[in-house]
Amino acid sequence: MSRNVVEKLLYQLCIDRSIKQRFKEEGDKLLDRYALTEQERHWVQTFDVAALQKHGVHPMLTMGFWQENAPNRSPVAYMQALRPESSATEPVFSAALKQ
Repeated sequence: MSRNVVEKLLYQLCIDRSIKQRFKEEGDKLLDRYALTEQERHWVQTFDVAALQKHGVHPMLTMGFWQENAPNRSPVAYMQALRPESSATEPVFSAALKQ
């Protein structure tokens, strides 16, 4: 996994308005500019923050990416995205959230 490339992309999606707009309008073309695997592309396109964190992406970047770009930007939706469906009643661990 090219974690550094994913982290750079998420950082840019957090701070750069033009990149955010391109991601919304033509996400595939934007992602072509980055050396991502098909799996990484899928995680970014589907806002799979749990998979991104599991594979080493910094939790603050996944949270910022979610808050700036996800269709439902609420903290509750973010927490649900971190929780695997099979363990919906178990607590979620994320370094970005106090337990």
